[in-house]
Amino acid sequence: MPLQKIAKQIVSLADRHASTPVLITPPYLSFRPRFFIELTRELLTHTNRSIRVDWHRGMPSALTLLSDQVAAFQARVINRALLQSGLASTVTGSPIKRKHSSKLTSDLSAGETPPPDVQAFPCHQNASVQITATIARPGGPTRDLVIGLADSRQELPLWTTAIWLGSSPQEIQSLRAA
Repeated sequence: MPLQKIAKQIVSLADRHASTPVLITPPYLSFRPRFFIELTRELLTHTNRSIRVDWHRGMPSALTLLSDQVAAFQARVINRALLQSGLASTVTGSPIKRKHSSKLTSDLSAGETPPPDVQAFPCHQNASVQITATIARPGGPTRDLVIGLADSRQELPLWTTAIWLGSSPQEIQSLRAA
């Protein structure tokens, strides 16, 4: 599924359907930080809200202790990549200082678009990934755009809508039946 289509579906679910979109992946699939950077950039072209990814890890148990530590490390790596790309701030909720100046974008001739790393996004936006035991409820168009991230083995709250990536619900049911 193209990233543009995923972003439109996420915004539609959150704003029009009062549901928290959740990206569902097979247990063996994980995303690199670049995926989150590109997803955030695409979402910022469709909304003016800050973006928060709630990485659903469920309640900790002895079996998940190691995988939760790995996930926490991955979340720090992703947040660092978002910070370096200019899509996050060091202090949550604080304005983001972008790499560009308004003079740079105003110097472009009519019809030219600035390169992706210099495109102007409102500086009140922020992006982050956090590990959570549950995915937040939809907050409305004036609050953060919350996106859930979970693997196919996890139970989702009723206020969420699954967006299947890398597998379908039918594939998961056939794996569980085997």
